[in-house]
Amino acid sequence: MALHFELTGVKASGAAVPRTGRLVLDRASGKAGGAEQGPIVLETPGFFKYTRHGLQPHLVPDVAAEVDTLPAATRVQLEDFLETDSPDCGRYSEGLHKFLALDSSEILILDTLDPTIYARTAKPTNAYMAIDSDGGTRRLAAAAFAQLANSLKPDIVIPPFDVIEDPLPSLTQGKRISKSVARTAKWLDDCIAALTYPVAIFAPVAGSHSLELRTKAAESLVARQDIAGYAFNDVGLAVTQDYKLRLATHSLEKLDASKPRYMLGASAPDAVLRAVLGGIDLFDSSYPYAVTEQGFASTYVLGDSFSCTQPASETSVASATDAAHLDLWQESMFADFGPLVEGCACFTCRGHHRSYIHHLLKTKEMLATVLLQIHNLHWYQRFFNDIRASLAQGLLPADTEHFLKKYGCETPQTLGGCRPVQAFGELDALASQTLSPTTKIQRKRHAEQQPLETAAS
Repeated sequence: MALHFELTGVKASGAAVPRTGRLVLDRASGKAGGAEQGPIVLETPGFFKYTRHGLQPHLVPDVAAEVDTLPAATRVQLEDFLETDSPDCGRYSEGLHKFLALDSSEILILDTLDPTIYARTAKPTNAYMAIDSDGGTRRLAAAAFAQLANSLKPDIVIPPFDVIEDPLPSLTQGKRISKSVARTAKWLDDCIAALTYPVAIFAPVAGSHSLELRTKAAESLVARQDIAGYAFNDVGLAVTQDYKLRLATHSLEKLDASKPRYMLGASAPDAVLRAVLGGIDLFDSSYPYAVTEQGFASTYVLGDSFSCTQPASETSVASATDAAHLDLWQESMFADFGPLVEGCACFTCRGHHRSYIHHLLKTKEMLATVLLQIHNLHWYQRFFNDIRASLAQGLLPADTEHFLKKYGCETPQTLGGCRPVQAFGELDALASQTLSPTTKIQRKRHAEQQPLETAAS
């Protein structure tokens, strides 16, 4: 098995510039589904399918097949399986693909933490990473993570890293960031030393909001030949997404530009566009799940209509809506028998109307979130198709500026300690909620207080 990254359209350089590429996994010759399996290709900018407990939220495998053209790439976070310090999945020797009933034609990446969870209370030590779980705090040493990877046989791993959640003042109050850089580097070495399965490694890029320490961490990674890519995870850092991207850009200037860059916590459309312009290649797809959890349907469009990359069966939308999403909780949906988005060719829009999904939400039927997740994932894939098409035409900077202005996305000028209110704030809402819109516990919804025409402001 060999994983490699090919840049297309631009030459590798140290600058953080938007680029297109292909992440290619070449498995050893073998049979998959009765036929020879060729290389698995993930076009970049692209995304890994987000999962919880190994499944795409709200979609069993048969239903997930209705969401066509999704990338053959899935992410799994180990914390979903840490019911004990030595999880049962580690005793399954036939591999994570089979454990999750995934086809071997999927690129599978194993991470430690869920990127939708911002606040964490467990504190690490030099010996292990501490992870919150339903059963209490779990301790995960780098060598133990490697042993799990040897059994589970993913295609890519992101080794444990020391998570920083401190606000900006901590930069001058102690050695927390310095410790995190040292721990992350040691855990990377420990993990690599204990790995026996030939897995590709995406190394965590440490340093938090210290430019000096980010430089040190990046310089320690750039000369290494045993890592295949880089992972940026500043999800819990209490600064704006723009500032997180500036921190990542600082690190990129020191790293090997020929290797793929994966940024977690930047899956909202406005964050994706800014990150792509900053040179990021890979993302997770937690945003469609966050939209579904609010009872919304995505309606944002890059440009003024669907791109030319759409299949012939999909009708072009004459003009993009001014709202980033459609709120299906609104009473105006009660007698609206149109599709979620006119012209959308997803399974949901082809056979179901707004009134029906509004009814399902009101009656707390699970089918509501199933249908919304199908649409929102389809729409997210459309969005990435449009990004790649815009990049190929050299239009992405202008398209991004138009997109951010159209949907009222705030570009903060000061750092501050809190996240600004934006049109694509569903991820922040998801991080603070524990219940789904179809739960039997009644929840207060903001739909009646927020008219549709102002949903993007």
